[in-house]
Amino acid sequence: MNWNDNEGPWGPSKGDKSGKKDNPSGSPWGRQGRGNGGPPNNVTPPPDIEEALQRIKEMMGPLKPNGHVHAILLGLAALIGLWLLSGIYMVGTNQMGVVMRFGAMNRTELPGLHYHMPTPIEDVLLPIVTSQNEIQIGFRNISRRNNSATQSIPEESLMLTQDENIIDVQFTVFWRIADVANYLFEIRDPDVTIKMAAESVMREVIGQNKLQFALTKGRGQIAEDARARLQDMMNEYKAGIMVSQINLQTVAAPEEVKDAFQDVVNARLDMERFQNQAAAHVNKVIPDAKGQAAKLVQQAMAYRDQKIAISKGEAERFTEVLAAYNKSRNVTRKRLYLETMEAILSGADKVITGKTSGTVPLYPLHDLKKKNKE
Repeated sequence: MNWNDNEGPWGPSKGDKSGKKDNPSGSPWGRQGRGNGGPPNNVTPPPDIEEALQRIKEMMGPLKPNGHVHAILLGLAALIGLWLLSGIYMVGTNQMGVVMRFGAMNRTELPGLHYHMPTPIEDVLLPIVTSQNEIQIGFRNISRRNNSATQSIPEESLMLTQDENIIDVQFTVFWRIADVANYLFEIRDPDVTIKMAAESVMREVIGQNKLQFALTKGRGQIAEDARARLQDMMNEYKAGIMVSQINLQTVAAPEEVKDAFQDVVNARLDMERFQNQAAAHVNKVIPDAKGQAAKLVQQAMAYRDQKIAISKGEAERFTEVLAAYNKSRNVTRKRLYLETMEAILSGADKVITGKTSGTVPLYPLHDLKKKNKE
């Protein structure tokens, strides 16, 4: 700021408002000396406060705040407050908070209410870490208003078996996040990565098995082999993903040859059924035959023992009868005769009694026995 030669920084003196130079010395306090009513020559007069404030206001006039400036300041304060409040966030029970500071992972937060520095200093990612994720390969479930339908995707489901046959395999992969840091930063687009890896693994497993095995009893083994190989691949990629299960929805021949394949499958099933029936018959007949043979052997041994015992008894009896006969021949002879006749006539149906001439009286004992039995 420039001043005139006879003016100080405070302008002309108060006594000369017209701009005349009543203060040739240029002092801000007016003329010096007692004759003019000022302070003594060795004392500096006090400044005119009101005049100084007025001068300051005049110089600061263009910068003096007005209503528009106040509104702008209030708006800026409100925006800053909202910016600071934007750092409050909530982590759900099925989520994990991953705080990023200038694009790099800084920390993780458990479920609950938390705060991070507002954007662009810090940002937060909220991946769902507890729920099961599902990827459909070879088909898509289409939900409609009243029902749901399934759409086949041949370019994903048609695969080649070990015996060079084409098979249609549709399956579902279930997975969840195991390591949130690897999941977010080691792979790009996890759904596409898992889908392509699962399809590749399933084609490898199907290519190592024959068609008949895949269509019949190999479904469970194929699903488990594919799950294990897919998990190994995810571990190699450091994807932070756990493959919990692979479900084979459909394992069948292509539609163009489905009828012929079904006839072959039915023939094989009939063959297995007949083989099982034959094996069941064998398992039933052989034990029965072995039981009958053992029974016959036991009966023969019992008959043998019986005959030997009877023969020994008869021999001992004969020896005893011989001893009795040697002691008393007549009595023994008569006793033998009576016992023999008793044994012979005990089964006779007719009895002849007495010595008579003419008609011999008969007693129909057979009819009497029959009536008694009835």
